[in-house]
Amino acid sequence: MILVRFRAPSRNRKIVTLTRFAAAGLALSLLCGGSALAQVQGKNEVSIHQTKPVDLTPVDSQANLVEELIVNARLPGPAWWKVSDGDTNVYVMGVPAFAPQKLDFDDSVLRRRLDGANVLIIGQEPEVRILSLLALIPGRGKQFIMDKPMRDTLPPELRARLEKHLTARSKPVSEHDQLKPALAGFIIANDKGGGVSITIGDLTDRIQKLAKSKDIAVQPRVKKLDDYDLIGMVKSLGEAPQPLQELCLDAGLKETENGLAGVRETADQWAEGQVKAVVAAERGYQRCLASTPWIARQFKDGQDEAVGAITQALKKPGKAVAVIELRSLLTEGGVLDRLRAKGFTVTAPE
Repeated sequence: MILVRFRAPSRNRKIVTLTRFAAAGLALSLLCGGSALAQVQGKNEVSIHQTKPVDLTPVDSQANLVEELIVNARLPGPAWWKVSDGDTNVYVMGVPAFAPQKLDFDDSVLRRRLDGANVLIIGQEPEVRILSLLALIPGRGKQFIMDKPMRDTLPPELRARLEKHLTARSKPVSEHDQLKPALAGFIIANDKGGGVSITIGDLTDRIQKLAKSKDIAVQPRVKKLDDYDLIGMVKSLGEAPQPLQELCLDAGLKETENGLAGVRETADQWAEGQVKAVVAAERGYQRCLASTPWIARQFKDGQDEAVGAITQALKKPGKAVAVIELRSLLTEGGVLDRLRAKGFTVTAPE
């Protein structure tokens, strides 16, 4: 766990602690991970730089999925999709970018597909750099600080929900008054308490270790795609306009209202190949992140790289394996949709 403290420039110099920062980074990965946000310029930017409520219809393109690809798995364990060009098959496992530690799943299909694969492609994940974390230290995080009490800037209904949330946790209703709503939403979404630890990249780490273990007779080469800038994502939220700030606070409250049981339940559903249930789960803070143009560009870069890496793997006869964040595979204009548009055959889970 990484703790980051913000010292706000006020009379009381109140310290706000971001607990479970690693879990928050993981949430960022899940909630935005590589989704199809192709139109990050033009009307999307205009629609969030406004004074009226944000219209999510043109902004949140993560909401639209390719329905025919949303099929529950029939084989044991998590769902797989297959991309083929005749003499090569790339087996693609969609993974949640955040999950409880020690999540068990049947890896028999994974082992079989890793054995003899030409390459194992690991998709975009968060990059946490200590030097970047220093940018959020007191005195350097001014973009997160309000010049008046944050609650006074909120619509009555949103303010009431925030105060109810804080009161239920025995915290003063002024707990986040010095922070912008988007950052307060970030903290609320990830300060869940309870006994479930959330990890960054735990599943992909386990898959890489398995690929290099003695259990795999013919080990694949591992190709790790570039990580995204977690700290830059957080900072971009501090610069968001007020309508998006309020959207992010609302999303953070929904995330915590969903509760840790939702995290565990969704992870278990993923492990059983229940794709329909996983993509139907409450998205929480995803709605905020998916509506932020800077973040959209970060993940579009990762999506481009994933499409390129899988396309390259299809040039070598045999088989390959890719591990990519689940929702990014299934959005309209997402990884699988784009591979299909390139003329490759994309098969839903078996």
